[in-house]
Amino acid sequence: MQKRMHIGLRLTKYRKIGILYAAVCVALGFMPQLAIADEQVDKPYDWVIQVETRRLERQFDYTNSKLNPIEKLEVLWYPTKDENKKTSYQYMYYHDGKPYGLEKLHKLDIDEGDGVAIEVKHKDNNPSEAEKKDAANAIFRLALDSYLHKNPLVAVKVPADSFNEISDRLKDLGFHDSKEDGDQVDMENTFKASMTIGLFSVPEGKHISLVR
Repeated sequence: MQKRMHIGLRLTKYRKIGILYAAVCVALGFMPQLAIADEQVDKPYDWVIQVETRRLERQFDYTNSKLNPIEKLEVLWYPTKDENKKTSYQYMYYHDGKPYGLEKLHKLDIDEGDGVAIEVKHKDNNPSEAEKKDAANAIFRLALDSYLHKNPLVAVKVPADSFNEISDRLKDLGFHDSKEDGDQVDMENTFKASMTIGLFSVPEGKHISLVR
């Protein structure tokens, strides 16, 4: 009798261990999937097109030069899941918000239908006003690229300190705040917007939806 009780206790113990082990396996099995799901919710796009602005002080630096300084914008892209896999796309050259040159490095080799985000960065922590104008113009051009390649533009992220200037410059380029349209739906003009840009600040805090 005692022997049977002893065997029963051992079986109960093993069952508990087995249940605990199974629970741990299930938890560990689902944890990576949950992490991936959270990342997909946080970044609902497949690719990032990154723009970095910097000022070239010595380019066209001569007496009466009207092109100095020149700003250089480096554009590249990478998959959302791996920022280390960057591909150079093009160099853009600007002077005070006006484009003066383009050096194409690679075609935009992103699958049709994949969502993209445009991310603006500044090489210098204290970017010039011209760099902010340049960034706005580059956003417009890259948004056009995305639409032509049939890649939905999910978001545009810019440094918080540059948000207002970039937003204002995009308005100068023909965009307007979607809130200005009001709550009433004008059936005649509802489908006339050719482009929408969701502009977000980094760090978070500012957001505006611009339409054109």
